[in-house]
Amino acid sequence: MYLAYTDESGDSGYENSPTKYIVICCVLVYETDWLSTLEKLIALRQELKKKYNIPIRSELKAEDLVYGRGPLNDLGLNRIERVGIYGELLDFEANKLDIRTFAVAIAKERITFRSANDPRARAWEYLTQRLDTFCRKCDPSDRIILLPDEGHGYMVRRIMRRARRFQKVKGLYGGTLDIKAQHLIEDPLDKKSAESYFIQVADWNAYAAHRYKDIAPNTRIPPDLWDILGDKRLLEVNEQTGGPAGIVVWPRD
Repeated sequence: MYLAYTDESGDSGYENSPTKYIVICCVLVYETDWLSTLEKLIALRQELKKKYNIPIRSELKAEDLVYGRGPLNDLGLNRIERVGIYGELLDFEANKLDIRTFAVAIAKERITFRSANDPRARAWEYLTQRLDTFCRKCDPSDRIILLPDEGHGYMVRRIMRRARRFQKVKGLYGGTLDIKAQHLIEDPLDKKSAESYFIQVADWNAYAAHRYKDIAPNTRIPPDLWDILGDKRLLEVNEQTGGPAGIVVWPRD
């Protein structure tokens, strides 16, 4: 069984929104790797405490690193130092953690029929489709349980329940395929990000994907942080449709 932790970057609003995209990122951990991966994350936080005095138990979000907020507020680190720490976190993830990751990025300004397309709901639909396909192709006997950051449990639950009973997937060569999501079990189990190192990893990845050079780069951070994750990125999610490595973009240009 895989545990799928998710977090978002950006917002879903059309009007007066500060972001052009909403991005959801998923971090996949296999059940037998879960405990060893947790121990590595604990060791990472202990090292951050030793080197930078970042509290072990505090929630560490990507935007805190970029803007010096939260647990970094009073540490006297400049932006270059904080972004350097961010890069260290992604490098640690790429080289030490037994995980896979991918993202879904919804380009809100490209959506034509806005009344029929809620950006957040659309992002979750694509994410659940990719999770089910990943599991079905890797090992049909495996299953996935979803653990999203709290806040949108009702919507995600509704989408997952519908996908298990009625899911139409756009065919590569046109038309739609009737593929029910049989590998996503149980309702999503919301987690508080402040209480989950795995959700915080999803947050780091979501922001890196959001601010990637081909999505919505920000001058405050390098535009290629997402590339640090290397082969931890699940390239299969868009190998047929193309686009940035491991990031499903909709609508396409």
